[in-house]
Amino acid sequence: MLQDFKNFLFPKFCACCEAVLLKNEQIICTYCRNELPLYTNFFDGDHDLHKILYGRVLLNRAATLFYFEKKGLVQSLIHDLKYKGNEELSYHLGEWLGTILVEAGWRGYIQVVIPVPLHKKRMRERGYNQVEGFGKSIAEKLSATYMDAVLKRRPHSKTQVFKNRLARTEVVQNHFYVDGNPDFKDKQILLVDDLVTTGATLEACSLALKDAGASNLNIATMAITK
Repeated sequence: MLQDFKNFLFPKFCACCEAVLLKNEQIICTYCRNELPLYTNFFDGDHDLHKILYGRVLLNRAATLFYFEKKGLVQSLIHDLKYKGNEELSYHLGEWLGTILVEAGWRGYIQVVIPVPLHKKRMRERGYNQVEGFGKSIAEKLSATYMDAVLKRRPHSKTQVFKNRLARTEVVQNHFYVDGNPDFKDKQILLVDDLVTTGATLEACSLALKDAGASNLNIATMAITK
C-alpha cells in the first residue's frame, strides 16, 4: 500500500517511450520490451561484428542485445542512458544480455570483462560511464572478473568515431592504452561497449589490449547499427 502511494507520488517512466511504468514493470514497459529489435544471429557464429572488424581485429565470439535504427526505440533507450542520467538502465541491459550469454554457454568461457573507457570530459558531464553497469552485470552473470582500470583513453583523444582509418600503431598510441601489467595470457577477454557503428573505437581498444598481451578477444555490445 505504501509502495503504491509512493509510486503515485513519484512515478517511474519507461526508458523508451516515457510512459508511466506499471507496478510490476522495471526500467522498460512491457510494450516496449516486446517491440525492441533483439539481435538474434550471434549463436551461429555469423555476428555482424565479425564482418565489420574483418581484417582489422581477430575476434573470437561476439554478442549484441539490440539492432539500432535512427528514430527507433533503441535510439531512445541509448539517449536515456547517456543523456538523462539513467545509470540503472546500464545494469538492466547487462543483466538481460548476461542471462542470454549464460544460456548460450558463455559462463566459464569468459574470464575477464573490460569496458570501453569514457573520455574524462564526458565522465565529468555524465558522472558515470554508460557501459560500466552493463559490464559489471555481464561479469557477474558469467562469474568473470570485471576490470575497469586497465584500459584507458588518452586525454587528448576524441570521443567521436575516427573519421579516417589510421594506421594500427597510430590508433593505439593516440587513443587507447593499457595501464600497468595485467596478466592477459591465455585469458578470454570480453570487451563491452554501448553502440557499434563503424567499429573504429572497438578496433582501437582491441589493438591496445593485443599490444598488452591479450590474444583471445570477444566483444559484447548493447546495440549495433542495422
